[in-house]
Amino acid sequence: MSAHFRFAREQDNKGILKIMEHDAAKGDIQLIYTRRPDPCRSFLAESDKACVGVFEDNGKVAATIAAIPHPMYLQSKAKNVCYVTNMKRAEDYNGRINWPAAFREMYEPVASDVFFCSVVKENTKVLQMLEKKRRKLPYAVPMDDYRTYIISPTAKVKDPCPQFSFRRACTEDTEDVLRFLNTYGSRKNFFPVIRSLGGENLPAITDFYLLFDREQLIALGALWDRTKSKQYIVKQYSGRVALLRRFNPLISRLGYIQIPKAGEQAAFVFLSFFLARDDAPDAYQSFLSRIRKEAAGKYDMFVLGTNGQNPKRKVLDSIRAITFDTLLCELKMGHFQDAPEILFDYSVLEVECALL
Repeated sequence: MSAHFRFAREQDNKGILKIMEHDAAKGDIQLIYTRRPDPCRSFLAESDKACVGVFEDNGKVAATIAAIPHPMYLQSKAKNVCYVTNMKRAEDYNGRINWPAAFREMYEPVASDVFFCSVVKENTKVLQMLEKKRRKLPYAVPMDDYRTYIISPTAKVKDPCPQFSFRRACTEDTEDVLRFLNTYGSRKNFFPVIRSLGGENLPAITDFYLLFDREQLIALGALWDRTKSKQYIVKQYSGRVALLRRFNPLISRLGYIQIPKAGEQAAFVFLSFFLARDDAPDAYQSFLSRIRKEAAGKYDMFVLGTNGQNPKRKVLDSIRAITFDTLLCELKMGHFQDAPEILFDYSVLEVECALL
């Protein structure tokens, strides 16, 4: 028994969601990352070259895959970089999934120079499958670990630089914000090339917040609400967290996140495109101290991520948060499509959580 590959259609949404929502991020709180109500539209809206595929067997979705390309910086040059995601089979499907067929069909439409994916570290079977070199399938090379942080607006973050000024961006700041993003983002591999703001794929200028040392812009980031197309759903708790949830008001004052009921969607916002001039730790920490107050009231938590060698990692690790770890892997296409290899430095990655 074998499933055949095709590009997804709207009627596949139910099957795609069933497969997406089977796996939950492990920990004291098990969270399901999903894209309700229309995963096809959600994936395709990310990029004008995005592809969503399914494997179908006997009229049912047996497996899924999505490829989302973006213009990103690689060694300070703009290249098309494709994120491969939602590569999963249905729990109850035991037939053969011909993954090479998906990559063959998607390779030309996404028109990308580099491909990458993220894998939960505990998922050793998937890692072993991806890392094995096969002539007919791309193989994965680990680049860096990646940590996602879920932080309460009440988290304790000491401001090391109270003399800095902080405010929300306005339309008149657009040129300065774009210049800052591309100046400092171009020093990072996988940071998106951003030429304009707003629309479905990027936050608006008024979603950004700015940190100044006198008149000099030294850090920025956007509170980007993507819950219309991306959600975290609480699946279940450990016994310890279930007990803590009875004391939600108290644990919130202690800097923990407000814990939603099992089955409920978390009220969260991404802190996106978070950069500081010269990666100054004090600027990162001062910004985080201010931005949590901006998220308070409207959101129970804000979410961001960073890779292991990123300078902001040490600052984020010092803040009380719920964290989830994955592994970032480059998917090598040379054996698969005779694609030319582009070499780049894995130690200066800047992967945007809201685009994963």
